[in-house]
Amino acid sequence: MIARILQFSALCGAVAGVVVACRGGTPADSTPGVLPYLIAPTRTLASSPALLALGQKTFEKECAACHGPNGDGEGAAAYLLYPRPRDFTAGQFRIISTWDGVPTDEDLYRTISRGMPGSAMPSWAHLPEETRWGLVHYVKSFSKRPMTLKASHEPDKWGSGGAGVIGVPPEPAYDADAKIRAQELFAKGCAPCHGATARGDGAQKQVDSKGYPTRPRDLTLGVFKGNPLPTDVYRRIVAGLPGSPMPQSGYLQGNDGWHLTHFVRSLSSDAQRDKVEMKRFRIVAKRVAALPAGPDAGGWRDTAAVNIHLMPLWWRTDRPEEITVRALHDGKSLAVLLKWEDTTYDATAIRPQDFRDAAAVEFALTPDPPFFAMGQSGQAVNIWMWKAERQADLEPAFQDLEKVYPHIGIDSYPNLLKSPFEQPMRNALTLESDPRFVTAWGAGNIVADPTRRSAAEDLSAQGFGTLRARPPAAQAVTATGEFATGSYLVQFTRPFAAGDNAVRLSPGSTVPVAFAVWNGAAGDRDGKKSVTIWQELLLEK
Repeated sequence: MIARILQFSALCGAVAGVVVACRGGTPADSTPGVLPYLIAPTRTLASSPALLALGQKTFEKECAACHGPNGDGEGAAAYLLYPRPRDFTAGQFRIISTWDGVPTDEDLYRTISRGMPGSAMPSWAHLPEETRWGLVHYVKSFSKRPMTLKASHEPDKWGSGGAGVIGVPPEPAYDADAKIRAQELFAKGCAPCHGATARGDGAQKQVDSKGYPTRPRDLTLGVFKGNPLPTDVYRRIVAGLPGSPMPQSGYLQGNDGWHLTHFVRSLSSDAQRDKVEMKRFRIVAKRVAALPAGPDAGGWRDTAAVNIHLMPLWWRTDRPEEITVRALHDGKSLAVLLKWEDTTYDATAIRPQDFRDAAAVEFALTPDPPFFAMGQSGQAVNIWMWKAERQADLEPAFQDLEKVYPHIGIDSYPNLLKSPFEQPMRNALTLESDPRFVTAWGAGNIVADPTRRSAAEDLSAQGFGTLRARPPAAQAVTATGEFATGSYLVQFTRPFAAGDNAVRLSPGSTVPVAFAVWNGAAGDRDGKKSVTIWQELLLEK
């Protein structure tokens, strides 16, 4: 049975050891690790017709699916996302460094580059600097509100009258007296929403400026929508988050703002904050003589691993935070091993209220990848998907329909051929010889094919609502999953050779790749999932 207890703690330990080595620095071309992650601009580019045209082209490709072609936050994927995508027409931006709610160009540039952890807004730091500046100016063009910065003026002692860019005063020492003051300020001004323990368990019935529900941040998780650097946290505290219940608190300007900044940052660690950054990694598929036979095979033990941040499209604190990826190839086939944490084993979808665990690997078919969520029209993506209940389907004793519905009725057909998967007294299905009695199978539906021996599906998509299985004859991907001690290990394998709308692989090639995980216990299904941004897969020569 798939859920048998496996002893792979040694493998997990090896993963942890390598992952630390993979964090930080820019690796050599054939070394796994984090790719350049540059948030701050090295220059400022003023708006121009050419830059706006570049911004529009990039927006339509990368942003319109969520924010909508008109920038009003009503894109095709908006209903899948929580928090909702920003409505740029209102001119209200959350992450700003000004008193009057108007972002600086650098504010927008940094948000585009870093993304917004705690939401489905991904990092676009991999885009060229000029492209990001084009997005800055194009996004501003949607606003119906003037986007002109006022002359800088600090607020009075009551917190009124501030304008322009916030001046950040010198940082005071965070000594014992400062800690006491910070705790007093937090209890009075922050705990009513964020909770006395700062876990977001204060006021729960909150809405944003458009009436959509929102919740206070759990400050102990280290998830900051804005940059977690001290100066940025300081600005969030005194300027608030426009369009949200987080108010401006100009009266904290000065030492009190700094004391709260130190207190809020002390609730989480640098390691926690670093883990949620949406960085891009290079995953190197090492060339070996023979591929591992399964996900718990010893051949994976010495394979370099990379930990990649997962972001739930429908944000929740109880979520898979990271996925660990390894890859190998033998010159003819590629094997990818995924590992992620999951406290529950959900391997059945028999009842309408049941949802299964699953994982997927997404490949772009060109070096310049399309939108990372399901591709886009004219630019297909190839998706390898593993589902826990498809794995369980291969073990009939596990998927016992009569245990779930003990009073089920079974149709009987007047024929003598019997399915090898049915009990001896039944002759309802003529599966092995005649698929006419199972219409989905007869129509070529790979899910309905009872002769399948793999839990994998080889799929393609060109945007939302276009996901489809590749032809049965082209189903070359195999996948095997194991669950134990709160973790999944899933190995995908496919020969290099491929047909239409499938990723083409070869030694020495580099392919954009992304990953997704579904947690059945959390109700994940279809577009409700946790995803990564595009990563880089290099197949060693």
